[in-house]
Amino acid sequence: MDFKKGFTLVELIIGFGLIGLVSVLVASLYFTNFRLFSNQSTSIDINSQNKIAVDEIVNEARQSQGVAESCCLPTETTTSTVLVLQLWPLDANGDPFDPSGNYDYIIYKADPDDSTRIQKKVVADASSTRPASTQILATALAPDGLQFTYDNGTPSLAAKVTVSVSTTGTAAGKTQTVTQTGSATLRNK
Repeated sequence: MDFKKGFTLVELIIGFGLIGLVSVLVASLYFTNFRLFSNQSTSIDINSQNKIAVDEIVNEARQSQGVAESCCLPTETTTSTVLVLQLWPLDANGDPFDPSGNYDYIIYKADPDDSTRIQKKVVADASSTRPASTQILATALAPDGLQFTYDNGTPSLAAKVTVSVSTTGTAAGKTQTVTQTGSATLRNK
């Protein structure tokens, strides 16, 4: 009798079962690590946007002449959610000069077109070479995520401004919110 060597049906079922079990374990590890990576990536993204916005606002506040009560047309007024900074205008060489009452302004607030973005608006006086501009500093702003506090009840008399920025992001169905705070002592107060 000549029998051909091969696998039995039972051996094949057990082999495919083991391959299937190993595949499920490997896939489980992969998806767990993917979720972890996605959460970490989102956390890094919202942290970096947050830090950039806080640093920018704090640095500009330190260099400003002071906090303005209001400016511009349409009128922008300093509140707990809007910061209007008054700066000396720049001459042709890019150096600040004594303005005799005509200042440049920088306004920080939530973007009126999309409240999840922080807007920086530069309004330059006609005598200044500072370019007027509007730019977005950060996205993914949490509701009421941009707050300013002043060391004086009248913001234009404040010597210190504290900014708080909260940004949020969602990854793998999990929402993360990060809040960072920075303070600036106004050098001209």
